[in-house]
Amino acid sequence: MSLKTEAVHNSNSWDLDAMLSQEIQDLNRDTAEDRRVKEAVIVQKPDPNQINPEDDSSSSDDDDYEDDLAKRDPELFKITESNRQIHLDDAMVPPSPTHHTKHKLVRRPPELIFSDPPILVARDDCIEVTFHYGISQEREAIKPKRYMMMCDFGEESMYALKWGIGTLLRSGDELHVASAISIDDDVEDMDDDEKYKLWAELDRKSKTMISRVKTIMDEMLLYNIKIVIYSVAGKTRETLLNLIYSTPKLTMVVCGSRDRGAIKGMLMGSMSTFLVHNSPVPVSVVRPQKKEKTKKHKRTAAQKLSQSVMNGHLKVDEAELSLNSFDGTAN
Repeated sequence: MSLKTEAVHNSNSWDLDAMLSQEIQDLNRDTAEDRRVKEAVIVQKPDPNQINPEDDSSSSDDDDYEDDLAKRDPELFKITESNRQIHLDDAMVPPSPTHHTKHKLVRRPPELIFSDPPILVARDDCIEVTFHYGISQEREAIKPKRYMMMCDFGEESMYALKWGIGTLLRSGDELHVASAISIDDDVEDMDDDEKYKLWAELDRKSKTMISRVKTIMDEMLLYNIKIVIYSVAGKTRETLLNLIYSTPKLTMVVCGSRDRGAIKGMLMGSMSTFLVHNSPVPVSVVRPQKKEKTKKHKRTAAQKLSQSVMNGHLKVDEAELSLNSFDGTAN
């Protein structure tokens, strides 16, 4: 770079710095117009979210409002005052002058629980467990109904059990759940080891049924439900049929549409069919709802252009064909 060029560059840089310095001075210069603006004063105000115990204005305002409401709308004021208290006893509920009802208000128990401990009756070929759910002395059913539900722990059997509890049961009803272990020999002919293994299997099934029933009942808001669990051993058909006959005043028997024996090659629905034809009380066979299968459309490969033209699926403009032929571009 020549000396002349460097001098010009330094002169331009000095002019730019001088201009910036001049602008800064002009901005910071105190003028007469600036002195006419009043200085800002910071005023400390009380926190609106802070409660001042010495200030009773809110209570007085509320009292004034209540007094005004009593004058403006006496009926609304009466309803507001009655809503301030919750009546815990039915006798304390004031009678309404306009609405008359025959139904008495019933209080809900503190909590819906199972009775503890349950009543256990155990034999070599049967375990019977009785317990209650949602005990309430204030809600007694006039005509309780008794339902017996067959359980083989299959998918359809569990669906039938849940359907029966959720659909049929009402407060005060009885629920009988039965499961059978198929054996060919009589229990009296078994030795001690075989009897112990059978009793252990009966105990396992009984505890499993109790757990399943409690899980389903936890979702229900029912009162005074008596639950009886039967875990029996013997020939399945005759054993369950004898259990139905020995349970008095049964309203209905509920079972799944097929049993677990169908997996082992037995006729599907043989147990439910046997109960329908031989049970002294009505039998409801519950079949799960089948989900509709989604149709899958198979994709096919697209045909070649020449093949589509030959099949008539695609038409080509004749003028375009003749133009391509004239240009020599057609095959």
